[in-house]
Amino acid sequence: MRILSHYFVARYLGLFATVLVAACLILSTIELVLNFDDLSTFGTSQPTVSAVAPSAAMPSAKPRPTTASGPQAEVTVKSVGDEVLGLFRALGIRLASYYMTDVIPIASFLAVFITFAWAGRSMELVGIQAGGIPLIRVIVPVLITTLILSFATAILHETVIRRSQQISFGENEGHHRQPDFRRKAFWYHRGRTITNISFADPKTRMLHGVEIFERGAAGTITHVIRAEVVQIANDGVWHLHNAAVWTFDPSDPSAPTQLEKNATLTLDLDSLGGDALLHADPVHLPLAALADYLAGNPENTSSTLRALRGRYHARAASPWLVAVFGWLALPFALRVDERGRFGGPAASAVAALSGFFLVRSAGETLAQQELFPVGLTPWLAIGLVTLGSTVALLWRRS
Repeated sequence: MRILSHYFVARYLGLFATVLVAACLILSTIELVLNFDDLSTFGTSQPTVSAVAPSAAMPSAKPRPTTASGPQAEVTVKSVGDEVLGLFRALGIRLASYYMTDVIPIASFLAVFITFAWAGRSMELVGIQAGGIPLIRVIVPVLITTLILSFATAILHETVIRRSQQISFGENEGHHRQPDFRRKAFWYHRGRTITNISFADPKTRMLHGVEIFERGAAGTITHVIRAEVVQIANDGVWHLHNAAVWTFDPSDPSAPTQLEKNATLTLDLDSLGGDALLHADPVHLPLAALADYLAGNPENTSSTLRALRGRYHARAASPWLVAVFGWLALPFALRVDERGRFGGPAASAVAALSGFFLVRSAGETLAQQELFPVGLTPWLAIGLVTLGSTVALLWRRS
């Protein structure tokens, strides 16, 4: 029995990997054809250095002829190699940031469908039942595998995919000195402290264009600190140099403001563990940090925070689509029998999958118009798919 379970799990994993690789190759080809110029210049912030050294740097006064094996050829080959590596790096970042969130669950859907449809067509499922083994004994191990892949996908989302999205949207090194007019300032509110950050550089652990507003017990502003650069230490402590500090008297609004220039400060704001604010766009924070950020603004119903809450729930629900889509494909795959008629079940499966994306898209649109609760859409779509697939399986058994 264990061998039979391993057989179906191995078939599912093989098909999952095959579909995933095939999808990546197809998408890579499309990206190279349609966006080759953007990919070839991705991440270049400085002009390209010439591959050929100037003649003045040559030790000999006489110019010497060069051959294909000379130093110039070696430098040229190295430059071409760097360009190829840069192109593949840009392609990998684009695939991870734009496509993997949907491609991985769809690969699971197709793998489950083909696994059991193939077994139905070759009468393997009939043979299993004829031997007195219930189908659930071979179905459950595959479903458990999809659940394990969901956990792995959740880790992938919070590491590779999230980082790729940060780079893709301009939050990589070398861009922090250039203003990004597409992104609004990042406001972080925790306790009596409100912090505004223009942009950040995670590699050097520096924040740029920082304003800190500290409120008193009555809610009025007591201190305002502005610094062009803030260095975050490994322990999360903020080090400010050449900062300007305004001090206000909350009990006397007419009192003169005290200003201290070129101040050196050390602050421990307990800012999401210190590292979270290095990524100055909260949409790219880790899920735990984003949840903490949203919890610090429970009463705020601005459009920006509504979008962030929707994004949080979409990111939290997305990895579990690997298991949900596998469950969705199962009732359609089990409809394929020894006659090998794939057309009807396949069309129904695609329609059900399209219905999921339609419901999710409609819910997100209604949530943006404040006609639907924010964050409910991804979970509602998952619930509807799970319920529909369960009803279809129960109907088949009856």
